[in-house]
Amino acid sequence: FLLNNLLRFPQAMSPSAAFGSAIHTALQRAHMHVAAHGSKKPAEDVVHDFETALTEKWLHPTDHEHFAKRGTDALHVFLQQKYASFTSAQKAELGFGNQHVVLQNARLTGALDLVSFDAQSKTISVTDYKTGKPATSWQAKNEYEKIKLHKYKQQLMFYKLLVENSRDYHNYRVEKGIIQFVEPTPTGAIATLELEFSTSEMDDFSRLVEAVYAHIVSLNLPDITDLSPDYNGILHFEAALLAEK
Repeated sequence: FLLNNLLRFPQAMSPSAAFGSAIHTALQRAHMHVAAHGSKKPAEDVVHDFETALTEKWLHPTDHEHFAKRGTDALHVFLQQKYASFTSAQKAELGFGNQHVVLQNARLTGALDLVSFDAQSKTISVTDYKTGKPATSWQAKNEYEKIKLHKYKQQLMFYKLLVENSRDYHNYRVEKGIIQFVEPTPTGAIATLELEFSTSEMDDFSRLVEAVYAHIVSLNLPDITDLSPDYNGILHFEAALLAEK
């Protein structure tokens, strides 16, 4: 954690991370085109943006061939089913580095894949794009999925805190968080998970964020050797941090 998140030592992207980054780049440019021109970029141009971004990752030729086909196939299906939902009332890759977000003593920042605004009701929906095997429900099927969905839910809750405590958007309420998978299910469907935020869960998560921030700024990184490396171990670790607050 110290090397990767605080000191930010440089490291090469894994092929799967490079693939995900290229998909995000293509979708970001598609959203920006709609916002700037009020019309949708041709689907083949979106796919070309993906292919260009993937080429810039300098993957091994075998990996490049595999992920180029995988991404092209996925984007064709995704755009066919979801492109109609792209509107000019959305902002892609919305950064919060200059929004002076503070939660108690914790200073927060981040960037959101997609934010949909409803100016009339002053509400926001936040969407995070995901590549990889899609989940069709918040009910996990195995241990790996329990951890993945737990992190997805926390990611959306963090985005809600980020938006509602920001300088420019604090008058908006984030009413819904969305995990939008880009790659189709085996049946060819594009899966979407929506999260409506619980007040009690948000309160607990806010306290957790504050506790984690306090440990980071004091460089007090807890010993986790006695915790099991599974979903229950994560819950026990979070409970111990909350008990400090």
